[in-house]
Amino acid sequence: MTLFDERPIRPMLAKTGNPFDNKDYLFEPKWDGLRAILFFQEGRVEIQNRNLRDATRSYPELQRISDRIRAKAAILDGEVVVLREDGVPDFGGLQARFGVDDAKRVAVLGKTTPVTYVAFDLLYMDGQDLVTRPLVERKKRLKSIVREGPFLLYGDHIEAEGTRFFKEATSRGFEGVIAKESHSQYVPGLRTDYWIKIKQVKTTDCVIVGFSEGEGARVPTFGSLILAAYDDDGKLQHIGNVGGGFSNKTLDDLRRRLSKIEKKTPTVEGSVDSPTPVTWVKPKLVVEVAYMALTNDGRLRFPRFKRLRTDKDPTDCRLPK
Repeated sequence: MTLFDERPIRPMLAKTGNPFDNKDYLFEPKWDGLRAILFFQEGRVEIQNRNLRDATRSYPELQRISDRIRAKAAILDGEVVVLREDGVPDFGGLQARFGVDDAKRVAVLGKTTPVTYVAFDLLYMDGQDLVTRPLVERKKRLKSIVREGPFLLYGDHIEAEGTRFFKEATSRGFEGVIAKESHSQYVPGLRTDYWIKIKQVKTTDCVIVGFSEGEGARVPTFGSLILAAYDDDGKLQHIGNVGGGFSNKTLDDLRRRLSKIEKKTPTVEGSVDSPTPVTWVKPKLVVEVAYMALTNDGRLRFPRFKRLRTDKDPTDCRLPK
């Protein structure tokens, strides 16, 4: 039995850290896109998103990379991105591709807002599972089979000099870097010290568990979102409320989504410190929030809404540390 027989495959995850230098680590740009496992076999490309769903039909242009993967069969890990002219990911552009099911609309978007697959790891090739092989070996093999061009890039790296690379990457417009222990194995579905994500601004993914009643101009929508994340025991814990960073369009969109998942009983235990009444919702929606620091009791300090993450599963939202 090979990894092809064990689909879907949960992608390996990273912990959060600060810039550092270490000769035992490789440092890659943090590609701001949709995490995706790519399955290649018999000349066909299939895409699995991080929610373990088949997203192949959402990105038909990626079928055009099949003649540039030099293998009979392979499983790659990487990121689906929309690139600006300067080669930096544009997550806003990628969001236009989320949730589009109509084949004609997908085809149009494939031409007007094409995606690129950035491959940064190789899990399987021609009958051999590679997850237990060192990262440096996996990346060497990956580079040998990926022929870069339209819709396909190799996720390159530098060695040792993480601090300098972080400054260079963020100055170019990347949101940060990923540090990876050079001789580490690939551990599907787990968040380990082998991989460390380093961002310019601290961010975390949160589950919306409720919203407070809006006042003034916010009466038609909401005042703030009640946020939570899962602890190590799989229990939702309240970590703060966010009321800033929303555009009028986002307020309306979120309110429509929230109205479909309202519930009568609290989603988390304890007080949520809201000045206005709270409406509880089922833990279905994930948002990314920027924050300055954590308080002593684990709440987000100065949180600000960044974006809705329809590509992420609520159970992936873990308490920030």
